[in-house]
Amino acid sequence: MQLLIKSGKIWYKNKIQKLDILICNNKIIKINKHINAKVDKTINASGLTIIPGLIDIHVHLREPGYEYKETIATGTASAAKGGFTTVCCMPNTKPVIDSTLHLNQLQKLIKTKAKINVLPYVSISKEQAGKELVNIPTLAKHCFAFSDDGVGVKSLLLMQQAMQEAKKVSKPIVAHCEDLSKIGNAIEYSEVERDLKLSLKTKCQFHVCHVSTKESIDLIKKAKRQAKYITCEVTPHHLLLNNKIIKDCGAYKMNPPIASIHDQHSLNKAIKDGTIDIIVTDHAPHSKEEKSKGLAHSANGIVGLEISFALMYTHFVKNQIIPFGKLINLMSFNPARIFKLNGGVIKIGEVADLSIFDLNKKWTIDSKQFLSKGHSTPFDKQTVYGETKFTICGGKIIYEK
Repeated sequence: MQLLIKSGKIWYKNKIQKLDILICNNKIIKINKHINAKVDKTINASGLTIIPGLIDIHVHLREPGYEYKETIATGTASAAKGGFTTVCCMPNTKPVIDSTLHLNQLQKLIKTKAKINVLPYVSISKEQAGKELVNIPTLAKHCFAFSDDGVGVKSLLLMQQAMQEAKKVSKPIVAHCEDLSKIGNAIEYSEVERDLKLSLKTKCQFHVCHVSTKESIDLIKKAKRQAKYITCEVTPHHLLLNNKIIKDCGAYKMNPPIASIHDQHSLNKAIKDGTIDIIVTDHAPHSKEEKSKGLAHSANGIVGLEISFALMYTHFVKNQIIPFGKLINLMSFNPARIFKLNGGVIKIGEVADLSIFDLNKKWTIDSKQFLSKGHSTPFDKQTVYGETKFTICGGKIIYEK
């Protein structure tokens, strides 16, 4: 198939340029002004902005085992609507993705159901129980990274062994840092501190999930001066919310919880100064019943794939907190670079994973219109800018508004 994108404003060579893109099969074969070619389909992108396909390294697709919350089909449709061309799915399914058997079963589901690229995680410990290490050397060839996301690894010895094994096979350890024996911000930062020390000791590539506290940021900033292989991520909800404005509603229930305004300011500063490398959604769908029990008793997690780009563009780019190129780095280039993935850049010869947005389009978030099975978000009814018009994955139009 040949696809021609005409007259778009393309993020090309680190600036916006008005150019055409010619795609043959799954790759970009030409970028130039006024390309004329006989093709199967032409997209008139006049007034639209074309960027590398968004990449989210932290999502929960829930399949297998929790299909009532989300499926690979609905989750990847939701991602495509949000402009994502690659997502990495966490292993806390049923069964947990902790063995060759379970990983093979998941990959078969991905192959038949996924609408975009899906890269699976494998758990650090068997059944995410924190007691016995998975077979990292065997599983490393077929997974994105190792994570017990959803729970912290309590055992220092087990985490050290995981990092030692992961280092041997050049795979990252991605950690949800949480020590429930502590209180307040120490629940997160105490385990961040422990794991940073282990990473520096083992020289294992280490990535901190959904950072939410000032202390964690300070520790990560210090560690990054010593090692380039230490990175971290943040979610839009931790950047945009603080505990003074949350409501007694399941849409505000997530883990880690929304922190103080001082933590929020620290996260915003860390986005600007480069301490934070990646923006993720931590897309975590649940049923309506599970999210209808108030702040105290609802299940942890909200959805975000369909709105994260618009939220970040509206609040951070339009408000001139960060430049547009910085947002592209945080949501596409950086995850591709850090984790050695395809994509993250528009260039000749690269696989055609592209997101096309109308950045001037003003719209209102309506969770009832989400393609995800999950509808819980604290940003429902907010007005944002930046609507997805097309998502192209592997040279194919996967989503069209």
